[in-house]
Amino acid sequence: MKRWIWIGLATAVVVGLGITLVAVPRGPEWTTSSPEALAEFEAGMDAEMKLYKAEAEEHFRRAYELDPNFVVAGLFAMNSFYREDKEKAEALREEILSADISGLTGREQYFVERERAVSEKRREDVPEIVDRYFAKYPNDPHILNQKAIHHWSTGDFETAEPLYRRLAEIAPNWVIAYNQLGYINMSRGRFAEAEEYFKSYRFIAPDQANPHDSLGELFIALGRYDEAEESFEQALKFKPDFWNTYEHIAILKAYTGDLEGLHETIERAASAGIPEDYVREFGCVEEFMSLRNKEAWQEILDLAETSPCVEKPNPSFAKTTVHLAACKLGDWDTALEIEGEAEGLLAKYEGSSAWKNMEMLRAVTENMKGVRFALQGDYDEAEKWLKAADKNLTYIETNPALFKLYNRTVLTEIYLADGQDAEAHALLAKVRGVNPAWVTEFEDSGFSAIGLERG
Repeated sequence: MKRWIWIGLATAVVVGLGITLVAVPRGPEWTTSSPEALAEFEAGMDAEMKLYKAEAEEHFRRAYELDPNFVVAGLFAMNSFYREDKEKAEALREEILSADISGLTGREQYFVERERAVSEKRREDVPEIVDRYFAKYPNDPHILNQKAIHHWSTGDFETAEPLYRRLAEIAPNWVIAYNQLGYINMSRGRFAEAEEYFKSYRFIAPDQANPHDSLGELFIALGRYDEAEESFEQALKFKPDFWNTYEHIAILKAYTGDLEGLHETIERAASAGIPEDYVREFGCVEEFMSLRNKEAWQEILDLAETSPCVEKPNPSFAKTTVHLAACKLGDWDTALEIEGEAEGLLAKYEGSSAWKNMEMLRAVTENMKGVRFALQGDYDEAEKWLKAADKNLTYIETNPALFKLYNRTVLTEIYLADGQDAEAHALLAKVRGVNPAWVTEFEDSGFSAIGLERG
């Protein structure tokens, strides 16, 4: 059973910041006349810091209901209003965004002005808004975090990293900074440093789910699977409905060939109240993984005729499995159709601020092209596309990390099939340096990732 294949589920400008210590202005941090509303809002901010989104929205909503003049509370509660009544929410959003903000604090004015730009489809103005408020309030952790998020979201880690370090320095309770610093180091292959940041995060916030979940992601990338599972279970101990952790356990179970464990994870997620659409994605992985492990290529193509798992154009695990099956059977029209759908998504979202998702989509598309050319016997063209995919991938999180390892494994197999043994073993050494268990699986499979024939 080939258990090393990808299990993806969907899917500085300032040195030391150069900032002198400037105290955040004294006085109320949030503008409300209701102590009860303020307490609810602060509870929402606390939940937001823990990445407990649903709880945060409920607290923000109650804060706004207690004080309808609490502009930022209404803004932060907007998602909950949209789920209830979209038309009413639109009217409420317009009312909030048209409010007089001259009496609000600087950070509140920032959030409203930023949302106005987004609402008016002026996203290109957001960087200027962030920079303007950051220049005025360099030590406000909310503004500092917003500037860091902006650079993080565009993949500008050179600028984001010192910003997050500064955030951890001036606002130690903003523990999310340690999380982001862990991922930045993970993306660059600085795994020891990443582990230090994640463990510091866990030490500071041991009773929150996310520190354990993030550390588990690192352990998966490094092939430390027992430690990963232990860390994920700790996350669920503190937050039994933490969505991300169920996804990561599902990836872990599928990767290690434990399909029974994967099924149990799906049942656990459903019983924990995880949204049905989210749980359904896990089921798609289970269904297509089972057939992929058996190399039941025709069954995969037959299933794709009716399965809702492949209805969307995004190259999910199910969709890339169908693509591989089509290539294995020489159904090039189907393979090209799937690649075309992925290219259409790339064109549609070109210039999107969702840097991480775009880079992953681009890499998966390039990988599929490489797989097709390899199985057509054009190793030069396959090598070109797989190298391109590798450049677009980092080890930043579980899915990109595992896909990068998978992509490099396929490229290694192509090198071997093309007689480039030195290149193959050099690349395999790099994979081993990250995840030795991955290489063991590959070796046990006879160096077969996609089943190329070697003379």
